[in-house]
Amino acid sequence: MLNRFIAFVSLICLIILVVMMIFTTPTGIGPLGVLVFFGCVYLVMYGVVVGILMIFRKMISKKGKLIKKDYAYAAAIAMGPIMLLLAHSIGTEWWLSISGVVIFVVLFCFVISKRL
Repeated sequence: MLNRFIAFVSLICLIILVVMMIFTTPTGIGPLGVLVFFGCVYLVMYGVVVGILMIFRKMISKKGKLIKKDYAYAAAIAMGPIMLLLAHSIGTEWWLSISGVVIFVVLFCFVISKRL
């Protein structure tokens, strides 16, 4: 049931993203619109990562149910594209931003593996 809810929210956010990208500009939408944009990107990426984790879980085991730790990993991994977008918008060097994001996501997943 939770996976269907995540898929539904991701689909709604994807529709919002497409509408925002067709009808608005970043300067025309304002700060709240940019916040909504990044929030929707995060929720879409979260749904994609949960879907990928479900596929891997079904390939590995017959149950295919995700546990609490899998959802936490999905939240950590889904933050990666947001950080790449933010780093690209402030104009950092590409290799530096990719390496920083990879290090952050790996460290965040390490913390999740130790805490949960």
